[in-house]
Amino acid sequence: MQDVLARFRLDGRVALVTGGSRGIGRSIAQGYAAAGARVVVASRNEAACAEVTASITEAGGEARAVAADVGEAADRERLVATAVEAFGGLDVLVNNAGILKPHVIERLTEAETDELHRVNVKGAVFLAREALPHLEQSGHGVVINVTAASGHAPMEGIGAYGASKAALLNWTRVMAREWSPRGVRVHALTPGSVATEMILPRDAERRERFVAELAQQNLIGRIADPDEFIGPAIFLASDASSFMTGQALVVDGGLLA
Repeated sequence: MQDVLARFRLDGRVALVTGGSRGIGRSIAQGYAAAGARVVVASRNEAACAEVTASITEAGGEARAVAADVGEAADRERLVATAVEAFGGLDVLVNNAGILKPHVIERLTEAETDELHRVNVKGAVFLAREALPHLEQSGHGVVINVTAASGHAPMEGIGAYGASKAALLNWTRVMAREWSPRGVRVHALTPGSVATEMILPRDAERRERFVAELAQQNLIGRIADPDEFIGPAIFLASDASSFMTGQALVVDGGLLA
């Protein structure tokens, strides 16, 4: 029997993490490196990506920074090419890049809806397709699509965002049906309320009220720290989840319970 803890290691594997310069993506990138993976950190913010890769290399890991917009085909091609050229292949893709655009329906514009679909849905699906040949060759190929609790349950004020994440949940299951027989497992990782820049108000007083309101909505009674997604993300990428595909791992403090 293989050592239990060894099944959670990612030694020798190459991971590409989009939206990796902050929040959940940053934590996952750093966590993967600590578990032995070589990591490509991608986001639209080049300086922030470089800062994350510096933190990884200072801790003894290997990483590359790539500024990219996953909604653009040329950037998707460049991301995959960079991972393969830098590290010789690609084993794990984490589709974490996303935008929010919080509005009630009356204020939502068609342009915002299109942009949400371009980044949150199309970007993830077509980046996964671009990566597929390399994931298939890996022998350990995994796609992890980061979704959201609002993709499982309607939430007022973020309808377009929730719809984009619901679409990504559906795509996750379609990918799993089509690609698992080819040796590529596909998962969704579904966060609940998380202390990230994307959702927190900048004003300190508003932020305090906002966090308190979110905390009351789940069973644990607080919002998550981004580092609390490192364990679930390692589990999904590693051999520890080798008999799992096409499912959503919900890490939401009991919000959807």
